[in-house]
Amino acid sequence: MKIAIITDGNNTLGMGHVYQSVTLAGELSKKMNSQSKIFFITKSGQIVIERLYETGFEVYQYPNDDAILKSLISEAPDRIIFDKLDVSPLLARQIKEIIGCKLIIFTNLTAANQYADITVLADIGSNFKNIREVDALSGAVHYYGPKYWMLRPEFLMYGKKKKKPLSRVRNIMMIFGGSDHSNLTSIVLNELLHTNSSFEILVVVGAAFKHHEELNAVIEQNQQTESKVHIVNNFKDVAEAMHRTDVVFASPGLSFFEALAVGTPVLGFHQDELQRDVYEGYLTTLDKCDLFKLSSIIEKKSFIFPDDPFIASMEIGQGKDEIMIEILR
Repeated sequence: MKIAIITDGNNTLGMGHVYQSVTLAGELSKKMNSQSKIFFITKSGQIVIERLYETGFEVYQYPNDDAILKSLISEAPDRIIFDKLDVSPLLARQIKEIIGCKLIIFTNLTAANQYADITVLADIGSNFKNIREVDALSGAVHYYGPKYWMLRPEFLMYGKKKKKPLSRVRNIMMIFGGSDHSNLTSIVLNELLHTNSSFEILVVVGAAFKHHEELNAVIEQNQQTESKVHIVNNFKDVAEAMHRTDVVFASPGLSFFEALAVGTPVLGFHQDELQRDVYEGYLTTLDKCDLFKLSSIIEKKSFIFPDDPFIASMEIGQGKDEIMIEILR
């Protein structure tokens, strides 16, 4: 079997789609024989290409959808998988009409979904309820809800380990995505360092993070703080660190749910109106203008806890094998 995975990431889109695609490729490869082939296609730049190359699978970069279609026709894969927000409806239709293989689309917000045999929307479209639907006419399968996040195995492993109840917040992890286009890292850290408490703060910045100058300025301006700040780039041991920390500050998306999956409370900060609107009324997220509340929130431990009945009902990441079976069927 031959599988093409098409994904993109940058300072605007973030890197969550790329990371999820990497996980997807690794999980699929475990279920395929040695004669099978998985390869990536992207329109993104060097940062994304390097991250995809780290998987050991082949990576092809093309400037536009026409070039991608030409390559797909030449390769003739048995499965084509998209993981990106902006899949072209025209490209999806052409894939079905010309190539005719099974088409799987993750986390997309365009009309391209109508051409897919399988669609997966883990955090948009179901109010965080887990739903599996089969179209009576086309047979297309639709998965909705946090159960269908593609989590790396280590996150599920740490989720099985018990944590002590949170009594006092001492260790904080900040992880606002691979790009953090709103620079929440610098803004939230600055506010955190101005509180009257001292913390051990692990700041995780991704490959597409472009705000190093502002972040360094925050560190420089807060040299008198009693808190200790550790900044790591492209951190590999995220699951272990999330499990070890007291609370994770994250933007809605993959990291947000990874933290909950390992059993650690989360404080959410939305990057934009889309994230705010999707989560509003279901999971509390903060805006930049809410930062004055931060000290009180930490003191009262007003976080989202994994053992909350609503969170527990999500079965975060537990539907991965279900999706794998459907893709390879």
